[in-house]
Amino acid sequence: MPKLIFREYSTDFPIEIIRPGIEFHLILGFASEEYNEDGKGNGNFRAAWDLEYFSPDKVKDFKKNNPNVKVVISLGGRDVETPFFPAEETLWTREAVKSLKVLIGKYNNESGSIIDGIDINYDTIKTSNDLFVNCIGQVITKLKNDADLNINVVSIAPSEKNNFLYRDLYQANKANINWVDYQFNKQEKTVSTVKDFVVIYNNLIKDYPPNKVLPGTSTDPNNNKIPWEIFIAGCIQLRNHSKLLGIFIWKAKGFPIPPIPPYHDSLENSLIKILTE
Repeated sequence: MPKLIFREYSTDFPIEIIRPGIEFHLILGFASEEYNEDGKGNGNFRAAWDLEYFSPDKVKDFKKNNPNVKVVISLGGRDVETPFFPAEETLWTREAVKSLKVLIGKYNNESGSIIDGIDINYDTIKTSNDLFVNCIGQVITKLKNDADLNINVVSIAPSEKNNFLYRDLYQANKANINWVDYQFNKQEKTVSTVKDFVVIYNNLIKDYPPNKVLPGTSTDPNNNKIPWEIFIAGCIQLRNHSKLLGIFIWKAKGFPIPPIPPYHDSLENSLIKILTE
């Protein structure tokens, strides 16, 4: 049986929650593109994370000291200011691949690239299905097949409002997309019961293979439509029915969270316990 996965969009190196037997994915966000005066993207991606804190040497040491860690770069953004809205399809795709190769290339060492994957996480998509599928599909394929890189993990991060677009992206790129990080925290209506959680999950596995779907939430109480105790209880139910392959979390700093039942621990530690107990 493959290792269970804990994925975290993080602003630090969360050494304290790494456990043997779990594959940990550190997701750096975001690689965000530049936009013209009309608000359209040119495909020229830059790192929005702290490049000094997450320097190539520090990331290399982190992976060396924790062999069960993979490092992933997330593309896009979580707000209307960072939409998927290319100025022109061919130019955008060419520039996206070129600039992302440069960014990933900064994290090379003597044995090759230390970036293991990419995550597609555009919250706002202002184009047709076809344009989104064509552009992002080409970026995924070119980066994953590039012999100079080490991209072996590709994920997408749909939510309720854009799932139809990500579903089409997945259908066109099944072989190249490894994980579907579904954002339960971005439901339009509050997920108030475990039954509601399970209904959403069961609908998801009609769109995606159940062995690729990972439920996720956020530590930001201002951007969360599922109470943490409901998310935890829902994940426990999936685990008890052998349906839980992993969990991901958006980690927002500065939001103190009281101990959450049933573990009466922090959100991170509670989710880790679900995977290890």
